[in-house]
Amino acid sequence: MRPVLRGIAALAVLLACAGHADAQAPADARAEAVGDAVVFDGRIGAGSAADFLRLLQDPKIKRLVITSGGGLVDAALDMAFAIHERQLDVEVPTSCRSSCANYIFPAARHKTLGRHGAVAWHGDMAHVLHLQQTGQANWNESQMDSARRLARRETEFFGRAGVDGFVCWFAKIEPHQVEDFYALSVEDMEGFGIREVSVRDEPAGRQGDKDVVDVRVDRAGLEAARPRVRLDR
Repeated sequence: MRPVLRGIAALAVLLACAGHADAQAPADARAEAVGDAVVFDGRIGAGSAADFLRLLQDPKIKRLVITSGGGLVDAALDMAFAIHERQLDVEVPTSCRSSCANYIFPAARHKTLGRHGAVAWHGDMAHVLHLQQTGQANWNESQMDSARRLARRETEFFGRAGVDGFVCWFAKIEPHQVEDFYALSVEDMEGFGIREVSVRDEPAGRQGDKDVVDVRVDRAGLEAARPRVRLDR
């Protein structure tokens, strides 16, 4: 499958996750308090996000330890706003992808990765709008209403967190055109405003995930390639 088509297929899943979970959706994550941390393992959904927010009412909670392939965009943003407000630390032992990478990881104060490549991106709602506005995708109006609403909400979050949201999708377009997921160095994350990141394992020791590509950022080229995306119709 060509990179653009494969990217659209992946974003179709993300766009589907913009709505409410249905009976066919995977089960939500397990979230439980362990000492001063909430341990969150699995899919981000309305129920698991509500469990997380309930556990966060305990003032002893200082950290989120998360393993997640992503999930519902609204639910992930609910968690991200709360994480940023509480200035929680986030630890990712093995994997944080999609909505987890887009919103939950950059929301934290201190961010610890168990290995290089544990956080991986593959697009967000701004990317959905870009594809639709450039004629590379043809989603229906109901889907686009959801995408526009969530794009405005994610833009608000990135503004509060001081993060350049282009981090979520810059490598999906020229010149990179990554087919699946991509990972960044700590230095390149910092260039997008994702600061205070530490990695327990050095990159040289990484075995790597087959569907994750390491991308290096050319800052001058990044600005030249940055598209203009309309958040309205």
